[in-house]
Amino acid sequence: MASGPTAAATPAAGKVRRPAAAAPGAPASPPPPAQPPPDEAKLAWTDFWGNVGKSVWTVVVWSLFLVVVLGPLLTVLLFSLTPSVFEGIRPTTLQWYRAIVSDPVLYYPLVRSFEIAFLVVACQLVFGTLVAYATVRRKVFGPGVMDAMSNLTIALPSVVIGLALLAFYSPYGPFTALSDLIFGDPLSLTFTMWIVVLAHVLETFPYMVRTVGSVLAQVPKNLESAAHSLGAGRFTVFRTVLLPQIKHSMLAGSVLVFSRSLAEFGATIVVVSAALKTAPTQIYAQESAGNLEIAAAYSVILMLASLIIYLALRRAAAKGLAGIEMQAG
Repeated sequence: MASGPTAAATPAAGKVRRPAAAAPGAPASPPPPAQPPPDEAKLAWTDFWGNVGKSVWTVVVWSLFLVVVLGPLLTVLLFSLTPSVFEGIRPTTLQWYRAIVSDPVLYYPLVRSFEIAFLVVACQLVFGTLVAYATVRRKVFGPGVMDAMSNLTIALPSVVIGLALLAFYSPYGPFTALSDLIFGDPLSLTFTMWIVVLAHVLETFPYMVRTVGSVLAQVPKNLESAAHSLGAGRFTVFRTVLLPQIKHSMLAGSVLVFSRSLAEFGATIVVVSAALKTAPTQIYAQESAGNLEIAAAYSVILMLASLIIYLALRRAAAKGLAGIEMQAG
């Protein structure tokens, strides 16, 4: 049996090998080299130039934003508070807002715009949701074609849509001939409020279909199948299974539809009559007549309405994301 340091260094079977201890008097291993201290002056210089670059970007981007975005909007606000813009901008009066709320000729177009927007939202909640469900769940023949055609109105100019509706619903159009054939009495919607509603429905159609369809495509089909297997009817399945999943997207789509309808001008100016005006057409009429102050007051009211709609959309989107996260958890 071996003796001495060699035997002591040999580990026993089944035991963990340990590093051999340094022999007495052996030189210790050198310590690791110390890291050089950071060059504080260089770091401070780098931070300085980083802050300078950020400051330059801030000045440039904010200047462009103020000139391109906020500048025109703030000018409209100042115009609405000025007695006469031709004598200089002096925001010292609210007379144009008082004129709008006190004169029926002025406030009626504003009220009519909100009436039309609410009617358009009601139509899209039914029609837009129906088309989104039919195309996503492939309940009709040619769902891909219908889905692609539902985006057509985004690509078309608004005046083209207005002219198409005016031709279709005019006294000499197909709708009047069809109503005369079926009911024996020709029906024309030209220069009525309903042709404006239809124009806005056609303009806002993609907003509801795309918003609801994108969420509906993420809802598993087996949820509906399970409800059907338990004896639930189609309406019950929609009310208890699908509606809780897509209600936030329907709300978001409604906000988009309402905002787009409130601001629609191109198709409206083609189909409305002189007696039927909306807020955007009234802004155009007042500006053409040289009444820039009243046109600016109308614009500020619409801007405030759009801001409220935007805040509502953000709130609805936040609730929808929170609901999705809760379901995923």
